[in-house]
Amino acid sequence: MGRLFPAACHQDRDFARFARYFLAYSYEFDERLLFYDAIAHLTLSLNGSRLFLFDDEHGKLQGYIQYRLEAEGDTVFIESAILSPAYRSGMQFYKGFAKWTNHVMEEYAEIQRVKFHVRADHAYLINLYSKFAREIGETESRGRAELVFETAFDELRSYLRSDDTK
Repeated sequence: MGRLFPAACHQDRDFARFARYFLAYSYEFDERLLFYDAIAHLTLSLNGSRLFLFDDEHGKLQGYIQYRLEAEGDTVFIESAILSPAYRSGMQFYKGFAKWTNHVMEEYAEIQRVKFHVRADHAYLINLYSKFAREIGETESRGRAELVFETAFDELRSYLRSDDTK
């Protein structure tokens, strides 16, 4: 496992790489997720969201964060995020998440909060996310309960020490 290089997604070629990667790893969200559901997610979410991609030293996509600005304009919602299994570690998570917060801060100066969902039966992620965000509710997706998490953007940056990753 080497270093990952983050970049915002702007070109059609990058959107295509993302779509292939998402379809290959969409089972990470739900092992019962059908191919058609994954295609529907891409079709419905790509127009209103942005992508932050993570390539390895060979230019191969190894992860992403898909996010969008919510209607009120001061909250960014993380639609989905995946990191290839070979790159999953606490250090990669924190570094990548911190670089994303730096990018979001440049993109949206008015951001106050970050929200995201996690499957209610995914104990590992709930434990991880509880370290820097609080549970504010519950929703349902594809017949499964999901917990809604939220954190203040400044608190998240402080937790991740985002200023150290520029």
